[in-house]
Amino acid sequence: MRFGFKLWIENDDGKPIIGKGGVSLIKHVIESGSISTAAKDMHVSYKFAWEYIRKVNSYLGGIETHKGGKGAGGTTVSEKIAELIKIYEEAEKEIDEVLQKYNQKIEELLKK
Repeated sequence: MRFGFKLWIENDDGKPIIGKGGVSLIKHVIESGSISTAAKDMHVSYKFAWEYIRKVNSYLGGIETHKGGKGAGGTTVSEKIAELIKIYEEAEKEIDEVLQKYNQKIEELLKK
């Protein structure tokens, strides 16, 4: 037995905007400069990836897509979004460290 958690960033109305999968998708987009490549790398459909990126962009802005054929298109992600991803990962790491402490307590209790 152990504690688990899911972390996401939500808007003021409580609607989720970015979660673990979205963070991974955006990181892939940053690395590759392409929604298509990111979708392939993550084994999700291009449509899913495109709609997710569009949703995040509608709330936060900072994601720019450039139309074009092979070699001419691409996607750029602003420093603001990249920093948001870093903050998310920092929070996730910190929460995980706290839960490890309590998971250890659960293990010790169950060994009794």
